[in-house]
Amino acid sequence: MPDHHRRDGGSPSMKFRNTFVLATLVAPLTFGCAEKVEDTAPKEEELPNIKVELPPAPDFDEARAPVKWEGDPDGAYSIFGLRKDIDDRLKEGEAGQKVVVKGYVQEIYVPPECPEGQLCPPGKQPHFWISDSPDEKGKKRAMMVVNYHFPIPEWDTDTLKQWEDQPLVIVELGKQYTITGEFKRFSNSGFAHDNGLLEFHSYKAPNPDPESGGELIWIYPPNSDWHPQTVAATEAQNAEMQARMQKEAEAVKKKKDGG
Repeated sequence: MPDHHRRDGGSPSMKFRNTFVLATLVAPLTFGCAEKVEDTAPKEEELPNIKVELPPAPDFDEARAPVKWEGDPDGAYSIFGLRKDIDDRLKEGEAGQKVVVKGYVQEIYVPPECPEGQLCPPGKQPHFWISDSPDEKGKKRAMMVVNYHFPIPEWDTDTLKQWEDQPLVIVELGKQYTITGEFKRFSNSGFAHDNGLLEFHSYKAPNPDPESGGELIWIYPPNSDWHPQTVAATEAQNAEMQARMQKEAEAVKKKKDGG
């Protein structure tokens, strides 16, 4: 008697039909998954290959002058060279030691005009600025030069007459000068600068004497304490005073001795 309760899943034909139906259902799903999905996202724009050329790095040494000007007969410093060992140079200047510097006049101070009939504050003492290059802009690398001119009032005719045959210190914009002076932070006339300033002593300029042939000589500010004429006059006064004191001392001694 046949067993109507088979546990093997039924007849072979039934198994085939079930397998065929399952394959038929799965196949479309498989092919559907394999189908390529079109990318609808916006494409990234490709930038052109641009070559950027940067300017060459600045050569800071190019803007620097030599420590001392080559071939200068006075061994003149540049402003850069004078400030290179600034502490040592300042100590020398404060001790009264003179230094020779060469530079181009960058700016000359001119006191503001005072309208007639008005009371105006006095202007600053005469001074000017020098630089290592004639094209130097700004005051970062420039140096102030002070006490190069000592005005004499018009009413002081005796003093004016005393200096009438002595050349004045006259500088012009853009011209290069060789100057001696004391390198300091604080001048005797109240100027000050962190990087040092030059207290003027003398400068080289053509001899004003027509018969000199235009040779360069050292010119000092008239009416200054260090002008050779002032120094000579002071030495003469001191010698005269010493002679008078000596004479008075001898007279006192002679009187004590009963002479």
